[in-house]
Amino acid sequence: MFGPVSIETDLRIASMRQIHCAIEHIERGDYECAITLAAAAEGMLPEPEKPYFRGRVKAMSKSEGIKTAGGATGPNDYSIWLKHGTLNGVKTENAIIPDEESVVWVYRAISKFNAVYDDRSPQMISFCKWAKDWLTRDGEPATAS
Repeated sequence: MFGPVSIETDLRIASMRQIHCAIEHIERGDYECAITLAAAAEGMLPEPEKPYFRGRVKAMSKSEGIKTAGGATGPNDYSIWLKHGTLNGVKTENAIIPDEESVVWVYRAISKFNAVYDDRSPQMISFCKWAKDWLTRDGEPATAS
């Protein structure tokens, strides 16, 4: 084991590392960690001038009849639960997180990173290709559980 050392970093490097680790957590099935890291990466980046995927997620969450497992309706509900233990403002012991939620969060973070820096790492490009294939498996868009 080694001891911690100081590092110099910036928003670009830190958010990229968080996104890369979120991708690794999805690969391991650690979805709570993936969502939390992706939300942190998205949140620390400056708001870009051009639109990114979060806007589409917000619009979809306002659509009539959209409700996912556990009663979450907002685009940040699961991230909030993972940070604060509340769902829709109520302290909640358990949550059912739909399978696509972690994929969407990582995609959101990548989309914002790309909107801010006009760049994606090889890991981000690979993840986006995989996510598109996974979310439209069997030719049909995935639906919330």
